[in-house]
Amino acid sequence: MKFVITLLGSDRLGIVQSFSKTVEDHNGAWCESRIMRVEGQFGGVFLAEVPQENADAFEASLESSFQPEFHLAVVRSDADKNATAARHPFEVIVLCGDRPGLVHKFAQLCTARNINILELQTNLCPAAMTGVMMFEISATGDSPEPLDREEFTHAFEALGDDVVVDFLDE
Repeated sequence: MKFVITLLGSDRLGIVQSFSKTVEDHNGAWCESRIMRVEGQFGGVFLAEVPQENADAFEASLESSFQPEFHLAVVRSDADKNATAARHPFEVIVLCGDRPGLVHKFAQLCTARNINILELQTNLCPAAMTGVMMFEISATGDSPEPLDREEFTHAFEALGDDVVVDFLDE
């Protein structure tokens, strides 16, 4: 049985060790994860797999180990039910001067083109030469039809002269 688990709370030493022990104690496998620290808070999304006979005990152990200290969400996953038709993946980086609404505009462009955002990372950092704050969107996505990259690029570049769109898998 596969579990998608999110964990959010004040960062402290030993969170990953504690979580991995819970997985191991139930004869489970740590399959995939994304972990980060933001403003002193620990955030993690994990995919773990445990034998069916250990599923209930695993879920109970997660709840007793991490609540109420952490916000915990546990979802049992049935990947076979979520199978989709062939999709066309892509990876893109957008870099431009920081201004309100950039993530919303990116999401809006994706939704209008039937693009599913699979992973999204954003950063705010100073430009190398000028120190001007630049906003970076790094995303992977997929769509049912091949993406018209030129049209997507032009649509995002319409936000301003400082917008650079770069597809990484070209």
